[in-house]
Amino acid sequence: MKGAGMKKTPLFAITLFVCFFFVPEMSPAQTDYPNRPIQVLIGYAPGGSTDVLLRSLAQEARKYLGQEMLIINKPGAAGTAAASQVATARPDGYTLGASPSSTFTSAPFFLDLSIDLLKESTPIFSFAQFHVAILVKPDSPFNTLKDLLDYAKQNPGKVTYGHPGVSTRPHLVMAAIANHDGIKMNLMPFPGDAPTVTALLGGHVTAAGCSGGGWVPHVEAGTLRPLALTEQERSDLFPKIPTIVELGYPYPIPLVVFLHGPRGLPEPVVKKLEDAVSKASQTPVFKEVAAKNVLSAKKNMGREELSRFLQSEKEKTGDIVQKLGLAKK
Repeated sequence: MKGAGMKKTPLFAITLFVCFFFVPEMSPAQTDYPNRPIQVLIGYAPGGSTDVLLRSLAQEARKYLGQEMLIINKPGAAGTAAASQVATARPDGYTLGASPSSTFTSAPFFLDLSIDLLKESTPIFSFAQFHVAILVKPDSPFNTLKDLLDYAKQNPGKVTYGHPGVSTRPHLVMAAIANHDGIKMNLMPFPGDAPTVTALLGGHVTAAGCSGGGWVPHVEAGTLRPLALTEQERSDLFPKIPTIVELGYPYPIPLVVFLHGPRGLPEPVVKKLEDAVSKASQTPVFKEVAAKNVLSAKKNMGREELSRFLQSEKEKTGDIVQKLGLAKK
């Protein structure tokens, strides 16, 4: 009996050894995340729709994360410079990005990117949908989108149209419309909504397209006039503005803004961020900011639905770009 007991002891000791050294260990990043401020990169200039919305969301998310979300503006390459920096960051949850979906679904067809943003990123949560408008100054001779397009067709190259960067929705939609009608116009990129609006107000472009955060205050003040929304349906807040679909242009490319990180974020980190941003997006303060900027926060998407949406929209956008001959050469 004693001999049998002696034989069991080494096996028991080995079992303890294996359990101690090979049971997966929870890293600090997963157990006490976040324990310091989180950087969130935006690929556009301050004052634009993404910037305004994210700053409000960050204030609300602090209640649930217990740490600040520090907003860092890094304009460039239609938002892809910032998104690429996030995708190549250390996957610890302290470097994130906030981008419109066009950065991931349209930009690859127009720009030479060193990485596949969708493959190298972790979509976390979409917290609003943009409403994009095509606008002119109030003293413009163009009262409708048809007026603008008719003039552009009769005067090739004379109309200049500003947009917040190559591959952004305002750019892609107008490029598609111009291609549809066989119109030649100059499409001029700017580093975000705010600079685009500034150019239009200054008379440097004939017309412009941008998201709600850029145009709503000016439309309400009477300093800009909207010609059309690039949507499937009219806005509840601006029901008199027609949509491009109503006007015969079937290019309502959905545009959401979402939080993302690098590929390989630990599951507990992703879950903590998704939960915090989801709760923040439902607060009265955030909803008020979204409504003021004509941004819908009714149909937000969690990571799984968001991942499917981005992949689907990239495929649809690719089909449109290829069919219209708009892809990079």
